[in-house]
Amino acid sequence: MAYKNNAGAARRSEPVRRRLLRDTRGAAAVEFAIVAVPLYFLVLGALAAGMNIMAMGVLNFATKEAARKIQIGTIRGTSDSDVRTLICGYVSAIVPSCQNALMIYAASGPTFSAAASATVVGTAFSPAGFSTGTAGNAVVLQVACNSPFGMSLTNAANFMLTATTVFQNEPQ
Repeated sequence: MAYKNNAGAARRSEPVRRRLLRDTRGAAAVEFAIVAVPLYFLVLGALAAGMNIMAMGVLNFATKEAARKIQIGTIRGTSDSDVRTLICGYVSAIVPSCQNALMIYAASGPTFSAAASATVVGTAFSPAGFSTGTAGNAVVLQVACNSPFGMSLTNAANFMLTATTVFQNEPQ
């Protein structure tokens, strides 16, 4: 006796909604689409953070090099042009239009407490100034620029890279 297979007829008579709920074809594609978007932003965020950390390291190195030149007396005075040129030599590959983008502040005094630091307000240091002092003076050198690598989806210009070095000029 031959049995007739009625599975196809039963499946066709089953409501479409119930059939679609049991169908698992394409589930991997849907799951990937759900996971891919947060993963994409996580990878981009990690890349941007890494690039900012690298840029901060280069800016710190350039600031320390400039501080050393001031400390030994190679750079002296009240103009930041020599310091700006030196720092831009290191960071020009990272900071576009380096000569205009850098903010530089230097203050000196007979003691470390007299050499006050400044804060960035907008696109300049407050208070503004540049003085490398004389032999034996304590000096605060601060350099800042906007990050060229965005960290925020809304406004990347608010992420500042800053480097500060405090040192004492060598006696002449």
